[in-house]
Amino acid sequence: MPFIAHKEKKHMENIIVIKIGGVASQHLSQDFINQIKKWKEAGKQLVIVHGGGFAINKLMEEEHVPVKKINGLRVTSQSDMKLVSYALLNIVGENLVKKLNQSSIDSIQLLSDIEKVVQADFLDQETYGYVGNVSQIQTEILEKMLANQMLPVLASIGYSKDGDMLNINADYLATAVAVALGAEKLVLMTDVKGVLENGAVLDSLSSTEFQDKIDQGMITGGMIPKIESAVNTVLAGVGEVLIGDNLVTGTSIIC
Repeated sequence: MPFIAHKEKKHMENIIVIKIGGVASQHLSQDFINQIKKWKEAGKQLVIVHGGGFAINKLMEEEHVPVKKINGLRVTSQSDMKLVSYALLNIVGENLVKKLNQSSIDSIQLLSDIEKVVQADFLDQETYGYVGNVSQIQTEILEKMLANQMLPVLASIGYSKDGDMLNINADYLATAVAVALGAEKLVLMTDVKGVLENGAVLDSLSSTEFQDKIDQGMITGGMIPKIESAVNTVLAGVGEVLIGDNLVTGTSIIC
């Protein structure tokens, strides 16, 4: 994953970016809701980036489209993008915003605005198809929503300079958003309690240790892009990255 360039270092001390997986977003726990409210009451500004693998897989299964992954990333054809975008926007994102608003957390789903916010290039069209890597995050729309006390909800898609819609790994997108906003914290919520070593959660993991863990086979599959995202994020100046199954505990990635 290339380093994400940004013109000037911003210091948005009060911004927290949360990446949430599709399954977790469909079953928001009361603890999750309570923590969001606690942060909002403390004056924090929040952005949620979500994936939706389970919903995409379900739709693809119904349409008899095979699911293929390489290095933890979904291979996506141009025709698959219709299913991907429907799953992310109309199933996962819509439901997530509805639940947040029902819990009195003012949130707003980015739809047509995504093209103005997330600019992407093809990651490797021959290998992955219509999978994107973020080239730039235009923060103006997000900043306006945050200034209006709204919680923006952003699906893991972006657009190429030619207007192609691309599927983006949600961990990578959350990284790019956190860096662009100069967030104080990024939370990468997943379905495991953190980075495990011999069955125990590591409290912290430095940016220099993670490659050794991959080489030793301790970090595998979908956890690799998560760690890569986290390392890139702290190296780019975001204060803290937390990987875990909730908003407050897990493995903290440090420089």
